[in-house]
Amino acid sequence: MSTAGFVYLMRECGLEWRRIVTDGGHVLSFIDWRMWGSLAAALESADLRQHPLLVWDKDRLGMGAIFRNQHELIVHMSVGNPSNPQRRDVANVLRFPPVRDGVHPTEKPTALLEKLLSVVNPISGIVLDCFAGAGSTLVAAKSLGMRSIGIEGDERYCEAAARRLSQDGLDYGAGS
Repeated sequence: MSTAGFVYLMRECGLEWRRIVTDGGHVLSFIDWRMWGSLAAALESADLRQHPLLVWDKDRLGMGAIFRNQHELIVHMSVGNPSNPQRRDVANVLRFPPVRDGVHPTEKPTALLEKLLSVVNPISGIVLDCFAGAGSTLVAAKSLGMRSIGIEGDERYCEAAARRLSQDGLDYGAGS
């Protein structure tokens, strides 16, 4: 996908997030160093408010030619003024090792996602992951007692996410 195509897609996503995320709700997007500026600009053009970048320090060397990448950036946006954090003891540099032998090529560590969600989402809130992959965010939300919605275009990863989530059974709220 070209940079222009990426910016268009992310702006369209941002417009939808602006429409469906409650006022004060947070948007967290993982991105590499090449595209974070384009992502932030696209989301800001959709009327999302930008906040300081977060850094996921993977605590080990990754790919790279001259200087090897050891981190991934997390663009933090909100719909309007951000809601108060659920906790205030989390820094903007988060050190977690990457997932080894994961199902999805960009799978994130559940512990990292739990840490992020515990700051920006109340237990009563709903977590939306529009690029759910193998469901790590959904698993993290479930472990924190939060409800979640995942969207994934690849059936293989949808099935993997469903398997991960069904390990303890699912509560779809039918009894509520």
